[in-house]
Amino acid sequence: MENRLPMALFILGLAFIIASFILGEAKAGLFIIFPFIYGTGFFMLAGILLIFISMILFIFSLPFEYDDSKEYVEERKGGIVMIGPIPIIIASDKNMALLLFIISLIFIFIFLAFLFVKI
Repeated sequence: MENRLPMALFILGLAFIIASFILGEAKAGLFIIFPFIYGTGFFMLAGILLIFISMILFIFSLPFEYDDSKEYVEERKGGIVMIGPIPIIIASDKNMALLLFIISLIFIFIFLAFLFVKI
């Protein structure tokens, strides 16, 4: 299975969810510090299903065997855990942490835009 298929489905799912916000089928909210989205209509349902399918395909597309013959390549790894508007950043070096911080700021501004802008 090609690794591009899960990413393409994920992006298509996000596009469907954004379309549902534009069409007025979806809403965003904030419960204590936890953001959530909900909606009715085809685009919201299709977007959530596509994101769910992309996650399942991504899990099954991971290689299960370890190849010891490859040369050692230093990899930069990191991740973001968003608890409401508060990002928790885990990174292997400072450059990756800065990149993830910028990405988390973008996510915060997108959520705030969906929360406060009425279309």
